[in-house]
Amino acid sequence: MCGIAGIYDKNGATKADAVLMSRILQHRGPDDEGFLLANEDAIKTFRGNDTIKSLSNIEHIEESDFQANFILLHRRLSIIDVSANGHQPMCAENENFSIVFNGEIYNYKEIRSVLQQKGYVFQSESDTEVVLNAFIEWGAACVNQFVGMWAFAIYQHKEKKLLLSRDRFGIKPIYLYHQNDFFVFASEIKALLPLAKVDKSISDESLGSYLAYGTTHQPYQNLYKNIIDLEPGCNYEIDLSDLSIKKQNYFSLDTVVEPLTNTQNLTQQFEELFNDSIALHLRSDVEIGSCLSGGLDSSAIVHYASQQLGDKKMQTFTAAYKNKIVDESNYAQLVANSLQNVTDHYTYPNAATFLKDLDKIIYHQDLPIGSTSIFAQWEVMKCANQHQVKVLLDGQGADEILGGYYNFAGLQLIELLKRMKFIQFFKQYYLLRKNFTPAVKMAVLRAAYYYLPEKLQQKLRATERHSYAFIKETSLKDLSLEVPKRGGKTFSKHSDLSMQFGMYELLRYEDRNSMAFSIESRVPFLDHRLVNFIRALPTNEKINGGWTKLILRKILDNKLPHEIVWRKDKKGFITPQQEWKNEMMDTLTKELKELKTPDIVDRDYLLELCNQDFSNATHLSEFWRVYSVVKWYNNANTH
Repeated sequence: MCGIAGIYDKNGATKADAVLMSRILQHRGPDDEGFLLANEDAIKTFRGNDTIKSLSNIEHIEESDFQANFILLHRRLSIIDVSANGHQPMCAENENFSIVFNGEIYNYKEIRSVLQQKGYVFQSESDTEVVLNAFIEWGAACVNQFVGMWAFAIYQHKEKKLLLSRDRFGIKPIYLYHQNDFFVFASEIKALLPLAKVDKSISDESLGSYLAYGTTHQPYQNLYKNIIDLEPGCNYEIDLSDLSIKKQNYFSLDTVVEPLTNTQNLTQQFEELFNDSIALHLRSDVEIGSCLSGGLDSSAIVHYASQQLGDKKMQTFTAAYKNKIVDESNYAQLVANSLQNVTDHYTYPNAATFLKDLDKIIYHQDLPIGSTSIFAQWEVMKCANQHQVKVLLDGQGADEILGGYYNFAGLQLIELLKRMKFIQFFKQYYLLRKNFTPAVKMAVLRAAYYYLPEKLQQKLRATERHSYAFIKETSLKDLSLEVPKRGGKTFSKHSDLSMQFGMYELLRYEDRNSMAFSIESRVPFLDHRLVNFIRALPTNEKINGGWTKLILRKILDNKLPHEIVWRKDKKGFITPQQEWKNEMMDTLTKELKELKTPDIVDRDYLLELCNQDFSNATHLSEFWRVYSVVKWYNNANTH
């Protein structure tokens, strides 16, 4: 896991900019640092202040007079082959091919074996060298063989071409700014903003959509007008001779799901795939721990990981609260106590720490945060860092692919009605109310919302939410906001859209929170082989008998305590938001009076809400969202 960046400027790339970007990305890779400079005729690698000491014979970038129009830089968090052999940028074939890589290719050993049979000789034990040689052998199509998470750049010096690639689900980030004869990319937006040639304009349309709906109109957008997220599942080939960019999708959730060839023993097939994903995600040359909320997803990961680790110890990290309404640490403790090789740790997020760390959190996130729940994850990562655990497993993605949210239950019921299966409808309705939530009616209404015409969706949202009221009336007319299509009319379509919108944002939270503490976060549920299998499963394997994520519960039955497997009240990464708001009200009001607000935001309305108690959790999250927008806007304007 690392930080990567690159700058191309036809008129000469500035070494000072590269050094500055490297410094900004230092938290992503404190273990090592490297640079590659190229011009029309030559390429050369350099060290920086944080380069591993055994490579001190390499020339320092700030001591060189090498003139470049293209620079690659790398910050390393050493996980696999922690020796100097894993140093990047890494070059091959007489330095014609060079790579900077962020992420992990979990099946790198298997691919390495294939390449060795083809005659490739390896100088390291790293997965980075496997990626580079795989590209030399198979070109951009090499990514189809990878099981993992990645954002990488491969430069071909003779051809003057650059390949940028991002993993299938956007687990690892990469951002690009491109204008005329200049482009720059980086793992985080904050590394782009200080550069003089980067346009830092904020998009009123995207910001308005975020305020009104909690997301942008299209998936994979951020709030800057001209800084783009490279799309998941895509390769981008940039020709440095004319800066033309060709985008190729190698994976898309929009493609038709391949039907299962074997429909026998689906639960066993699922368990084998999940277990194999865990096995690959445990490959590391440093200690691996896990987040543990006490819910089904993280508990499943901890169980299977602990079994595979055998005699090796595993540390888990949990957010806990004195407020028992939101605390679920007792469930995490149940799981930890049921496994002999697990040592559990607890951290207690509170309002005072949240307020103290908020600027830092927003700085690391690059963008506003949707609610205070992100702070719980921040504290878990901080706790893991204090216990010197460098890699964490986490359950991100399970709710989206298996249908764990309220809307999925509502969609299942609507689908039964559409097929006129009335007896099944009433049976499932009763069981969902008993096993999942008493508010099944609300789940149906939330699912039915996606069937309404866009204008009616807007009208209902304006009536029931604060969202539109955050935006000045004059701005609302100018923006003519469209409703993001983030909710599907079927279980499978809703799952795909949940991955493209909500999960994509959660993965950003996960990446930035973990990397702020120089921790690599791994998400075993997003092994693409497992995702493809789950997407092809019949809906009744995912939700049936009133139980969501049914197939996961089935493989865990009799392996974990009954209270965990058949639990009905999972809360997720939640915090006592209203309690914290009351504690912080004076500070919040004072801050909002002093801070600048974006032109489209109605400051007076926001100040009114500071004194309000919210009985509706959605309204409360909306308040925190707009507050974080104001904080982010002020941070963004300091660059």
